Amino acid sequence: MSILRYGLIGLGALGIAGLFGSQIQTLETIKMEGETVLLDLRPVDPRALMMGDFMALAYAEEASRELPDDLPPSGQFVLTLDAKKVGRFARLADEQALENGEIRINYIRQRRGVTFGAPRYYFQNGTAEIYEQADYGIFRVSPSGRAILVGLADEDFKEIKPPSL
Repeated sequence: MSILRYGLIGLGALGIAGLFGSQIQTLETIKMEGETVLLDLRPVDPRALMMGDFMALAYAEEASRELPDDLPPSGQFVLTLDAKKVGRFARLADEQALENGEIRINYIRQRRGVTFGAPRYYFQNGTAEIYEQADYGIFRVSPSGRAILVGLADEDFKEIKPPSL
């Protein structure tokens, strides 16, 4: 192969690495600086697969009866946050400015409803019993509406932490 070909392959590899690094940095920024939002969990299902233990998650807001029938395939909801930071569906996002206690969150419509992009939560093998009491998913949400699931919380809104090893 010629030097030009090796150079192009090297530049392509650097470009891909830069793209991955940029995405990781974006997610870390949301995780550190995003607004905390709790979403009600519907009944959950602890399981174990080859990848380790995880809990399949379903959120009450994903199946809200208030969702319009002609919901676009993707977009944003406006959630109203209560004093405990629990989000409730208020309306589809529009050009209207957010009021105090409101936040935008991205969604994608699927056959079973909508999703916020976090259908499961992985945890250390053998700790499933601790997470069975989860009532809320803890998200960090960026101003653009991108949400990252960062933990689970119990009925008292306290984050469920695994035992120390």
